[in-house]
Amino acid sequence: MRSTATERFPFGALADALRAILPFARPLGGAEERPVFVSSVRVGPRQHMLMLIDERGGVVGRMPLAGRGHDIAVDPARRRVAVFARRPGYFAVIVDVASMTPLATITPPEGHHFFGHGIFSTDGRLLYATENNFDGERSRGVIGVYDASGTDYQRIGEFETHGVDAHEILLAPDGRTLVIANGGIETHPDYGRQKLNLAEMRPSIVRIDSETGDLLEETVLDPALNRLSMRHMTFDGAGNVWFGCQWEGARSERPPLVGRIGRDGAARLMSFPDAIAPLARNYIGSVVASRDGSTIATSSPIGGQVFFWDAASGDFRDALALPDGCGVAPTEDAAFLATAGDGRVMRAGDGRLDPVARRHEQFDNHLRRID
Repeated sequence: MRSTATERFPFGALADALRAILPFARPLGGAEERPVFVSSVRVGPRQHMLMLIDERGGVVGRMPLAGRGHDIAVDPARRRVAVFARRPGYFAVIVDVASMTPLATITPPEGHHFFGHGIFSTDGRLLYATENNFDGERSRGVIGVYDASGTDYQRIGEFETHGVDAHEILLAPDGRTLVIANGGIETHPDYGRQKLNLAEMRPSIVRIDSETGDLLEETVLDPALNRLSMRHMTFDGAGNVWFGCQWEGARSERPPLVGRIGRDGAARLMSFPDAIAPLARNYIGSVVASRDGSTIATSSPIGGQVFFWDAASGDFRDALALPDGCGVAPTEDAAFLATAGDGRVMRAGDGRLDPVARRHEQFDNHLRRID
């Protein structure tokens, strides 16, 4: 593990300004009595917030962000979350859930940016963040390791992800192994979100020892699918890794977009019914398992659909239309809460999509459940 120093990002002034102009709901209270759901939202031109809602879509708490957020890492042990900026991102804010107040802001070292995802260790003492190291001849994916046991959240090292475009990161059920999706797309902040290596893409999903950084396993697809960027993941009830992809090839092609990696490390790609495949528009945005791990939800905000799969058999179950819908999180039963960019909150289950609420805030890509 290589040690690297970090520094605080001065967002206090912006937060104070936003507090003066934006209304706030009450901080979270009684979270131990019911689950809440957290997402980044857009509230106006260049105005973004972190927002907590309940299963009825009511606001439980919110806090301003200095920019657009992407995903949220949840630390249930210490009742806090880390919200990461959308790539190329340069901040992650640690937030106390009970009071909805910022505890710290961390930034990657010079020559790095966040990819929008992270995960806490089981005991909450470490925070792992996917990063792009672009300070070299070629970009490379790394996992930044941050000390989350105190108040300064210093960066104490990094691991190689053995690929580029390190996106979502999971902590395996063993509590030690990190699972990282290397999307395979090289980018550089000088070129914004432009994709620089489509012909040479090599996406992969890797398992890394969180204590040593050793590469334990690498899963790649057939070379003919080198433009199938693997980006988002979840574990099912049997411990298999489900992943969703975004196709960077011809729009007219219909490659498989959802897959499952078993205990042997081999990937099995799932098939959409012929009539359903075009609805996804070659893009999967979120991949989430139900509470019991029996159902997998995969959303396509571009296609305006949420797709459901049987975790055991891999069979396709349902497609439910939700324009600009991407955020998905499990409810108490085998259903899901789904959010959309037009402010809708929906309950998805039993082949139905039922309205829960319609908010003026615009929900971003990911929705996370906090117990």
